[in-house]
Amino acid sequence: MPTPLESMCKRLETLSTLQTTVQYRIPALWIPPHTTGGVRLLRNPAAYYHSIVRSILEQPLSPQKQPTRESTGLIYLTYIRHTTAWDHDGSGTITYDLGTDHWRQTGTCLKLIALLPYLRWLGVTTLLLLPPTTHGRTHAKGTLGSPYAPQDHCTIEETLAEPILEEGATIEFAALVEACHRLGMQVIVELAMRVASLDCPLIAHHPDWFYWVREDVPQPLRPPHFLPEQVTQIKEAVERRDFSELPPPPPEYRAQFVEPPQRVLQRSDGLFVGETTSGERCIVPSVFADYPPDDNQPLWTDITYFRLHTHSHCNYIAYDTVRYYRPELEGSENTALCNYIASVIPRWIERFHVDGVLLDMGHAFPPSLHRAIIENARRSQPDLIMIEESFDRSDPSIRQLGYDLVVGDVWHWSSSIASLQHFSRTHAPKSRNRYLASPDTHNTPRIASRGICTALYAFAVCSQLPGGVPLITSGSELGECEPINTGLGFSADDIAHYPPERLPLFSGRTLRWDHPDWEILEFIGSIYGRKAH
Repeated sequence: MPTPLESMCKRLETLSTLQTTVQYRIPALWIPPHTTGGVRLLRNPAAYYHSIVRSILEQPLSPQKQPTRESTGLIYLTYIRHTTAWDHDGSGTITYDLGTDHWRQTGTCLKLIALLPYLRWLGVTTLLLLPPTTHGRTHAKGTLGSPYAPQDHCTIEETLAEPILEEGATIEFAALVEACHRLGMQVIVELAMRVASLDCPLIAHHPDWFYWVREDVPQPLRPPHFLPEQVTQIKEAVERRDFSELPPPPPEYRAQFVEPPQRVLQRSDGLFVGETTSGERCIVPSVFADYPPDDNQPLWTDITYFRLHTHSHCNYIAYDTVRYYRPELEGSENTALCNYIASVIPRWIERFHVDGVLLDMGHAFPPSLHRAIIENARRSQPDLIMIEESFDRSDPSIRQLGYDLVVGDVWHWSSSIASLQHFSRTHAPKSRNRYLASPDTHNTPRIASRGICTALYAFAVCSQLPGGVPLITSGSELGECEPINTGLGFSADDIAHYPPERLPLFSGRTLRWDHPDWEILEFIGSIYGRKAH
């Protein structure tokens, strides 16, 4: 039986004999030797992709590396839908609609496979993929939707496949992992398991796994209001890790919530409506950031939290039920739901043979479930790379839980050369945990927006930090200045300037592949490319 990559190769070979007069544009930088800007016109895109897939299959299998555990490889953080998005047919738009020749404009697994020679040339040893799971469509952010709104936690988003191949997203994603392994690269996936999209089928099948509010409660749900002295009390309690006397939300806020319904139906807009035993109609609410209680980031209009506990007096969404858990919640775990969440990573290992997982919002799981998630993952694959979404490089509990790495806070110190110098001399040597050494992330301002000198200095520093594992956010090697998301380090004016329709995390946008900053690109290649080869 052919492997997924072999099956893809065969299909491309057949397709290359059928499409020979296509007007298909790609960035010239994608084509070896990766030294030319501009755009190249291809008449036979299938032949182009076939040649790359065939060349990967012809190479001997490389021994697996573990750059995040023992050595310092280079991780490339990529959002598949965005990284290889391109206006192939010249229509001027990037949408989920197929191009005139039936090829996708948005990024796909096939196009990322074709980019692997470029990444290898750059010195990349590991791909870190933002969530590739099927995402929700109801109340979707931007023009395409968010990868952090999982509709199904164990399936691949179908738009990451090229329909013209007739393989499907599962096979094409498996082919991507296989191609990486053949080139000696590892694949780490980020998984969002604390939340679900508003049109997640689990809502109908397991209504008790979710919070419900009266149907007349305005959406998106707004967080509870706390008095200034309560906010101070909450933050001090969290700092002490003493959750015994956490102030609950106001009674009027809690009164919006109802017990899970007995019957659930799906409306035409994709939302689910339930009916309680008393006949009251209810819905699953959209939510907000779990902490701090006075957080000012935009409301999360497309997702909801899982209800991890069944305690009737704590049937509400707030910091003390979804992040820092009240003591009385212990013993009321939603067992079936917890078992489901703890089974997600083993399923990914079994189906796709991924090498690692970045656990989104791992900090928001109760300790017992958090341990079960990691223990189940390790039981399935003992050498699995586990990354905690934590900025704390010195928290000893992270290693005790079984994580290999934390996200870290290098991005926070990358606003200037002076700040980076202070970090590398004073803070980096004190790190107890290995961490991702990156001057920017998909949630922060791009390092190139700080200026060329700061960018070059930052990439150099990140390649040498003690305990740091270098990471490049897709596009930063090109000198990209447009952010992927505005989650961290942005002012209110910045956030207003970049609505979801302008952010690649939620909408169809392309990187500056046709006009890269050659100084940055060649500098990174000189640091890591030589090490890799």
